[in-house]
Amino acid sequence: MPALLTLVSISSFGYTPPGSGQPSVSELLQQDSIVQKAKADFETYAEYVYTAIDEPDLSYEAFRQGLIGYHNLEKRGEIERLDTLTIIDFSKPSSEPRMFIIDLCHQKVFHKSLCSHGVNSGRLYPKSFSNENNSHKSSIGFYVTTSTYSGKFDLALRLKGMEYSNSHASSRGVVMHGADYASYEFLDKNDCQLGRSYGCPALPHKDFDQVVSWIKEGSCLFIYYPSKSYKKYSKYLSRKDYLVDFVEY
Repeated sequence: MPALLTLVSISSFGYTPPGSGQPSVSELLQQDSIVQKAKADFETYAEYVYTAIDEPDLSYEAFRQGLIGYHNLEKRGEIERLDTLTIIDFSKPSSEPRMFIIDLCHQKVFHKSLCSHGVNSGRLYPKSFSNENNSHKSSIGFYVTTSTYSGKFDLALRLKGMEYSNSHASSRGVVMHGADYASYEFLDKNDCQLGRSYGCPALPHKDFDQVVSWIKEGSCLFIYYPSKSYKKYSKYLSRKDYLVDFVEY
């Protein structure tokens, strides 16, 4: 049973283990009626967990999309750390907390902070995103955290872009790092607006080492923005892998 689904009984959402001689899950997911029922059960589950988390600064849609992608990554064996899901909500202004680390096992946000976006993505609100080198824009979508290194940012966390919208993250040097311009002190001195990066999600220096230790080496990071085109073409929002645990036999 996946780690996340230990939060509540799967049977609460209509799931029962398959018996011998029954069709496989992949075969069942070819049937539209079963897919629709599984989707409905997933929505019930997502609403349950979101209510339990009880974090008003985190939007439901950002959480919902993040949870779908998390399950799809988990089912494909593309993440190793199943305890946390990190969501950066770029529908929010840079003056508000918009980076959330969710403890999925205990159903809570245990850390949230400010987060800077790319200098060419916008000022207070990011509105333009790119996957291209030298764009100096943020890239939305699903990432997997990898290793750390020490360089011009002191400690930094490498990010592997997993889809069309962020696949050049490594070649662009997009990493998570601490920055003086991503702090409440900077906000107070600069008309309630953070400084901006060259595309990296930059966080306050305060507690940054701890943040890295919580999410490094194989956890899911989702940078959310309410883009219709992204939602349409994201492979991690369109795949059905996440429905496996919500199929009724």
